[in-house]
Amino acid sequence: MKGSGILIVSACALLMAACGTAPVRQAAVAPPLPPPPPPVLVDPDSACRADLTAAHVSFQALDRYGEGKCQIANPVRITADPVPLNRPGVLGCDTARTLTRFVEDVVQPLAQKYFGQPVVRIDHLGTYDCRTRRTETASKDMGGSKAGRLSEHAMGRAIDFSGVELADGRSISVKDNWRSAGAPGTFLHQLARDACRSFNVVLTPNHDKLHWDHIHMDTGPYTLCGY
Repeated sequence: MKGSGILIVSACALLMAACGTAPVRQAAVAPPLPPPPPPVLVDPDSACRADLTAAHVSFQALDRYGEGKCQIANPVRITADPVPLNRPGVLGCDTARTLTRFVEDVVQPLAQKYFGQPVVRIDHLGTYDCRTRRTETASKDMGGSKAGRLSEHAMGRAIDFSGVELADGRSISVKDNWRSAGAPGTFLHQLARDACRSFNVVLTPNHDKLHWDHIHMDTGPYTLCGY
């Protein structure tokens, strides 16, 4: 009986193997993949300042700047952007970066085109100024309109461009050359038109008498190419 039992078991095992009914091993299941790491959040303030450094802009990062409602986001004091300014100016970093690219991509190529030489200084009449917008009925001496929204200068988002100095020492100014014939006037008009692609608002002497000696450029939330 003991021997026959062994034969029966062996026969059953052979029969199961022949019929394909032998136990099948379960495939190994891979462990779940770990979740991806969270995205690295880039501090926009730091990124902007890094861009200015990469463009060789001479600037000083400020902790804060402004008074009352006139507060600048991520303020920087610039002295060269990327060529020297006639005087230091305080701007929000994003506006300073826009100005840098404008000088590199527009001002310098136009100077080479019309004068065959680079710009060595950017002249401006002002950057930060805590005041409301000026209108035809509220002169500069009045400090802007008595009511209405703040000027973009009050947020460090504007610069009043007044001209350039060329490598040979010649000055091209909005005051003296905006309506002049030849290369100086053409240069300023082309510069103003191209500025509308870099800045949100551009106001020239053609816009109103308040801008007779400069071109206002700002990166505020409104859009107007007042050429």
